Amino acid sequence: MKPRKELAGPKGYPILGVLPMLRGNTFKFLVETARNFGDIVPLRILMTTAYLLNHPAHVEHVLQKNYRNYRKTPMLGKLRPVLGDGLFMSEGELWTRQRKLIQPSFHKERIDALASRMTDIIQSHLKTWETRAHSGEAFNLSDDTSILTLEIALQTMFSTGLGGDANGFAEAMKIVHDVSSKRIWDITGLGEMMPTKKNRDFKAAVDFLQGVVSRIIDERRAKPAVRDDLLSILMDTRDAETNEAMSDRQLRDEVMTLMLAGHDTTATMVAWALLMLTQHPVHLERMRDEADMVLAGRIPEAGDVKTLDYTRRLIQEVARLRPSFWWFARVAINDDNIAGQPIKAGTTVFISQYLIHTLPNVWDDPEKFDPDRFLPDQISGRSKFAYFPFGAGPRVCIGSGFAMMEMQFALAMIFRRFDLEITSEKAPEFGNLITLRPTKDIFARAKLRLRH
Repeated sequence: MKPRKELAGPKGYPILGVLPMLRGNTFKFLVETARNFGDIVPLRILMTTAYLLNHPAHVEHVLQKNYRNYRKTPMLGKLRPVLGDGLFMSEGELWTRQRKLIQPSFHKERIDALASRMTDIIQSHLKTWETRAHSGEAFNLSDDTSILTLEIALQTMFSTGLGGDANGFAEAMKIVHDVSSKRIWDITGLGEMMPTKKNRDFKAAVDFLQGVVSRIIDERRAKPAVRDDLLSILMDTRDAETNEAMSDRQLRDEVMTLMLAGHDTTATMVAWALLMLTQHPVHLERMRDEADMVLAGRIPEAGDVKTLDYTRRLIQEVARLRPSFWWFARVAINDDNIAGQPIKAGTTVFISQYLIHTLPNVWDDPEKFDPDRFLPDQISGRSKFAYFPFGAGPRVCIGSGFAMMEMQFALAMIFRRFDLEITSEKAPEFGNLITLRPTKDIFARAKLRLRH
């Protein structure tokens, strides 16, 4: 990794630089740029130069060793109308305080306590699969996983579904995600100020989501009850030094962050896992054999997270090839140096989980689907910054343990009872979105297994 005096990069367009390519197809552009230009690539955007970093050592530097020197880029500020000052958006002292307050809510004991509620929701949801299996109808797998993970998020957070608000909630979340994804690359911000129908729909969707969450918080405060859901835990949490609870606004921002970020990323990952397992029947049968042996017909319990070992490795491999959050950007606060390349204060750096996860000098046959990459002897010789689907360093995703349990249980319970036939494209293209979603929804047909 010797530093180069003059780094080569894509030329781009006059004035605009590479901005049109980033906005047009972010995924394709970053993949081709990394393959053509190497570990550190200058990207000219308008009158500035950003850098694409494509080596595990660079990830470690930005996210771990010198993380205090890097803050979230103003691009991600486009998410603030939705997430406010929640854990994903906050910086500095506010982030440190909130992380300390929220961290105990995701300790293993807390997550284990939610296992039975989680499996009850999955079991209830799969009744709709039985109906579809009997009718033979194809259904939207992308929407289905979104509904399932949203229900899990709501039940574990609020101890209740949304009833009449459920359909509106799901639709509002879809609008927010799609519009926010496009706004990130609107450098001027002019598009947000135009009185378009899309902007009106976005505002209405944000107001609806925040209104529902605020109403639930208000009702809980008015009639407090002893519950083991996440909302009660967050409401009861006190700062160790001041003994202060979160304000209603901060509580709302944290709940919105945990719900939107957790639900959307998990839904996307489960959908990819279902698709990829139909493409790799040998691995599917290994997972089924494990579920049959470990569970022996019963519903999963918290302790099964450890014993469903192959299922976990399988999910890790899906997350390697299809990480939900697949790129991020940081801005240097002070001057820095990465592998000999000066990084001036104010410079943006891009890092992509997908790119790092498929580096040929790190991963043998990187495009091959192989869950055994995550056996202990394989992991021991690999940089921990070569694989980071949940982020890395101090800001690693706080809900990763919850998400892994949810995905392990969902896959084990689905494939024990059903076969799945994909009826749409089996190799969909990726969209220019915040999460690594296919450009078109995945459709499938479920069939009851003859023996399960």
